Amino acid sequence: LHTAYRRQRQMCIRDRAKRAEFLGKAHVLLTQSQVALRAGDEASALELAYQAALRTAGARIAVSAVAQRKRKPHGAWDQLALVDETGVEQAADFKAFSRLRSRVSSGMEVEVDPVIVREFVQRVRGFLDSVDAEAGWVSEVA
Repeated sequence: LHTAYRRQRQMCIRDRAKRAEFLGKAHVLLTQSQVALRAGDEASALELAYQAALRTAGARIAVSAVAQRKRKPHGAWDQLALVDETGVEQAADFKAFSRLRSRVSSGMEVEVDPVIVREFVQRVRGFLDSVDAEAGWVSEVA
C-alpha cells in the first residue's frame, strides 16, 4: 500500500511538472505569435498560435486520466476530447483550424485573413488562460 501510494504521488508530481512545461512553452509561443501578428506576418502568427494551442492541450491532457491510458488516439485534439466535456468543445474548436493551418504551412494558401488570425490568437489566449486557471496559475496581461 505504501509503495503504491508513493508511486501514484510521484506520477502526480511528474504530471504536474509536465503540465507546467507545456504551459511555459505555450506562453512563449503565444507571445511570439502576437509579435508576428503585429509585424503583419499572419502565416507565422497562425502557426505559432496553433503550436501554443497544442501545448495548452498537452497541459490539460498531462494531468488527466487520458495521459495514463495505454491505448489512446495519436492526435492532441482527439486526446483532449477524451479528457472531459470541456475538452470535447475545446478540441472541436481548435481542430477546425487544423485544415487552415495545414494549407497555410504547405503554401497552398498564401493570403491569410488577418481578422481570422487575430480571432484565432484570441481564442488561444482564452484557452491558455482557462488552463492556467485550472493549474492555479495567474496569466500575465498580454
